[in-house]
Amino acid sequence: MSKGNLLQPLANTASMVFTVTAGALVIGTVARLYVMITQPVCFVARNWPYDGEEQGLAPGTTLDGVREVWLCVQEPALWQRLTGFVADVVAWYAYASTLLVLLLLLKRAAGEGVHTVDTAVRVRRLGHCLLWAVLGATWVESIARTTLVHAAVTYDAGALSFLGEWDVPWWAVVTGAGLLTLAKIMRTGADMRADLEGTV
Repeated sequence: MSKGNLLQPLANTASMVFTVTAGALVIGTVARLYVMITQPVCFVARNWPYDGEEQGLAPGTTLDGVREVWLCVQEPALWQRLTGFVADVVAWYAYASTLLVLLLLLKRAAGEGVHTVDTAVRVRRLGHCLLWAVLGATWVESIARTTLVHAAVTYDAGALSFLGEWDVPWWAVVTGAGLLTLAKIMRTGADMRADLEGTV
């Protein structure tokens, strides 16, 4: 078995996972569209400024504060429905697209080999996808959710409150930066290998 073929089982596994993910994404999108059309728009409001009721607590226990609450707009406008839909699905589409980039990388690397310039380019592409697609999707999700909160409350939620709502996917940042570094190393190795083969 050649070294390139060692990646084939991993590529097959990634292909199966992507197929399941794509199917689940389609079903989830259809279900979310149905909910968007027929149900109230519900979302999380973080950094809630009001205290909750101290009920159901054991003696000697106090409610220190409420960090987040669920709000529902009973008769939402079309833009609120669309914004709620975007807030719910944008990150999942970014994850699915990243998985697709990984799948294409594994399939090409299994066929062409690991120590090639093209494989290094695809590893770099995966790193950029993690850094920008996933990071950007969670940022858009945060802005969409904050926009819904601003329209649903009477207090001043703050113009930059989306920064506090943003769940930064640090795993994607670290992994993406690592892949970019790995791609640079692989590119250097591939160039050196090509030079050696040229001198033989």
